[in-house]
Amino acid sequence: MLKGLILKHSLKNAVSYGGKASEGAVLGRVLAENPNLRSKVDEVRKEVSKICSTVNRMSLTEQEAKLLSIAPELLTENKAEVRVALPDIPDAEKGNVVMRFEPSPSGALHLGHAITFLLNAEYCKKYNGKLLLRIADTNPIEIYEPAYKLIEEEARWLTNYPFSTKNQSDSLKNYYKYAEQLIMNGKAYVCLCSQQSFKKLIERRKACPHRSLSVTQQLKAWQKMHEKKGYKEGKAVLRIKTDLKAKNPALREWPAFRIVDAKHPKHGSKYRVWPLMNFSVAIDDHLQGMTHVIRGKDHVVNTERQIFIYEYMKWKKPHYIHIGRVNFSNMKLSATQTREAIKRRKYSGWDDIRLPFIAALRKRGIQAEAFARYAIEIGPSKVDKTLKIEEFMQKIYDKNRKIIDSKAERYFFIQQPTKIKIEGAPKLDAKLPLHPEKNKGYRTLKTSDTFYLDKGDMKQIKGGKVYRLMHLFNFVKEKGKLKFHSKELRPELKAKLIHWLPADARQTARVTVKMPDGKSLKGIAESVAVRVKTGEVIQFERFGFVCRQKDGFWFGHR
Repeated sequence: MLKGLILKHSLKNAVSYGGKASEGAVLGRVLAENPNLRSKVDEVRKEVSKICSTVNRMSLTEQEAKLLSIAPELLTENKAEVRVALPDIPDAEKGNVVMRFEPSPSGALHLGHAITFLLNAEYCKKYNGKLLLRIADTNPIEIYEPAYKLIEEEARWLTNYPFSTKNQSDSLKNYYKYAEQLIMNGKAYVCLCSQQSFKKLIERRKACPHRSLSVTQQLKAWQKMHEKKGYKEGKAVLRIKTDLKAKNPALREWPAFRIVDAKHPKHGSKYRVWPLMNFSVAIDDHLQGMTHVIRGKDHVVNTERQIFIYEYMKWKKPHYIHIGRVNFSNMKLSATQTREAIKRRKYSGWDDIRLPFIAALRKRGIQAEAFARYAIEIGPSKVDKTLKIEEFMQKIYDKNRKIIDSKAERYFFIQQPTKIKIEGAPKLDAKLPLHPEKNKGYRTLKTSDTFYLDKGDMKQIKGGKVYRLMHLFNFVKEKGKLKFHSKELRPELKAKLIHWLPADARQTARVTVKMPDGKSLKGIAESVAVRVKTGEVIQFERFGFVCRQKDGFWFGHR
């Protein structure tokens, strides 16, 4: 049953995409149809590799015939993806939804950012709501200044839904205002305990000795935090009063402000007292009218902390929607760590092809819509997902393929060109379709009896069998020589399809294809292919989708 399931999807994938099955795509389809196989994924992966290898040695005609015999319904299956709708969220009304995405400016946006941002954007689109991109820049130490521009540019590429942008650091006076209100209301105090001594007190459910000081004394200590000659960095912290007997120690007297003397890229040394995330988020969410907040389950404690502010200030709380995380078992997504790696020159930049960051994936031809479709598909699920980065990317590739397949023009590319002669080959003006299904026109290649074939294809050519140059003619191998056989495409010949290029320097060009592992493949392609616009996605037949860049082509996926 397993082999039959894999064979079915291998043939379907090969027939759909030029005669070559992608192991990753097939594995994804198999696991989707039978989730119980996930517990034996290594065994399934090995079997997928074997069967895909067998299928890829078959001609397209053979693949179609075999698929017709075992799963005819797949031959006529509509390739269009069934679009999933986002489930409703509580108390959401058209025109009255306000949501936000709040990244830290520690680097560019990566995959995790993209999915969370687009989930917010798609909900705003669903309810015609307001969307805010809020840059969490209240920690001067962790700010990478180019990220301000990078984040906004990438966010605007990810969605066409309008949004406004705001830097949290511009709201410091508001934060100070509400901090002073909480102090005067007896809900916040300045703590001068060392971290170690405070931790011991909290563990024993004991109060900090500064907790019971008068409001006047607290306001003086608060003022001293701001003074250049006041408390030193690390000496004083403004804390929110909570229940000292709370079961969760993280909810006991959590910190709201601390002193940071580092210069801020936007404000220099103007301020030295900076809010921590839970305080700034609570204030901004209220002032900016957030109605719904989507965040990971790992933020449940942060939500509980922020609710203290809402209750103390008697504000209406937004709806908090805690969603499951997508975790990668073989990679940690970290803008800060990646920034350091770029600094060490391990990577060339945020757009290094090896990185799972938006800048790099965009240059590979991954469309923003592919990320949006995935975000909609998983929706606000509470289930955590742990998978390898390759498995996650395969899901993105599957969605991207459905978007670009009908648009991408087709061209020939040969990685290891070998010059050959086919005796008796007619001279032709070969009209090759730019797309196998859509009427996108043709490109023309003038042929003689001399061609370039790929070295790998040459090794498989055996005597007594018929082969076909794609969209051109059939040939055979007799007594070590290649000879013209016939021009017509005849299914009964079961001719294996081979892509080719004319051995004419005027019609070919040397190209480089940059691969996801950072390596570059060199070969030749039709000269018209290199004239496509930068950023345009095309398909090198039987190789994969590639995106034109200034330094050559970047590989997307098969």
